[in-house]
Amino acid sequence: MSTCSNSARHQRGDVLLEALVGVLITSLIGAGLAGVTARVLNSQHDAAVGAVLVNEMRNVLQINGVDLCGDDAPLENLNGLPEGLKEGVTLKLGASGCGAGVSQSVTLGASSFSGIMPPEVAIDAVHEGSTYTVRTVAPVTAGA
Repeated sequence: MSTCSNSARHQRGDVLLEALVGVLITSLIGAGLAGVTARVLNSQHDAAVGAVLVNEMRNVLQINGVDLCGDDAPLENLNGLPEGLKEGVTLKLGASGCGAGVSQSVTLGASSFSGIMPPEVAIDAVHEGSTYTVRTVAPVTAGA
């Protein structure tokens, strides 16, 4: 009878050890999920900021066109951005700046057309070390 009683005492510690290992594994899984969730939220925030910046740059290009080539003052006016984002954003003409108008000829059957294509304008937005670029063929006159 004393043998059965000894084996019951030894098993009590095994159950406690298994429970502790289970809690440890569960906590490691929870910590991993928290880290992944934080990364996903950060990535979504960056994507949302990028979308807002690109929309603002497109708006500036649509309103000002090639007038930005002579006067980039409208780039300092960040009216389309939320207040919290205005402090950390810089808009500037892109590295290629303003391209020149390109002479282009097109022939369709017996008809021939020629003219000067509008210049390309690029705007860069810099926010927290990331650079976003919008490049477009701008209208020849502002607002057109």
